[in-house]
Amino acid sequence: MSKIKVFRCRICGDPYIGTKAPTQCPFCGADQRFIIEAKDWNPDEFNVSLSDISRKNLDAALQLELDNAAFYDCAKNAADKAKDHYSIAKFKTLMKVEREHASAISKFLKISAPELEEKMCNANSKANSKEGWQREDRAIKAYAKFRDEAPEPRLKEFFGALVEIETDHLNLHSEDVK
Repeated sequence: MSKIKVFRCRICGDPYIGTKAPTQCPFCGADQRFIIEAKDWNPDEFNVSLSDISRKNLDAALQLELDNAAFYDCAKNAADKAKDHYSIAKFKTLMKVEREHASAISKFLKISAPELEEKMCNANSKANSKEGWQREDRAIKAYAKFRDEAPEPRLKEFFGALVEIETDHLNLHSEDVK
């Protein structure tokens, strides 16, 4: 029997218990290479001296993530009304992941993660997937720009990971937007 270990994600900071690191963080979606054993955790992961440009970009990223999380929450509720169980699961998970991104960004900014505001969406899951695809595409472009502008190596890494994660979300939506 394998020994249970505690792992931690360097992108969101959340812990995970298992016999081995997951292929992706179950909380933020980061690739396995960002998951380390908790005993190796650096408590200063989110203690970064922020440049003005990075602070501005983190503020913009926070708004993007909160907006997308609120949209996915609405899409989940619409799917629930339509009894579309696959879309309920998809949008609920995407909402949680976007909330986790907002939480991680808040750690860099040294603020509490703001609450979600209510957002409008379509009653149709396919239409919401199409809008989700557009939202993820915007996020990828923004985070690639933020990564390139960040003078801090840790933020280059963080925004680079977000580009990868949002690309996974884009690919997930691609199945429904054909």
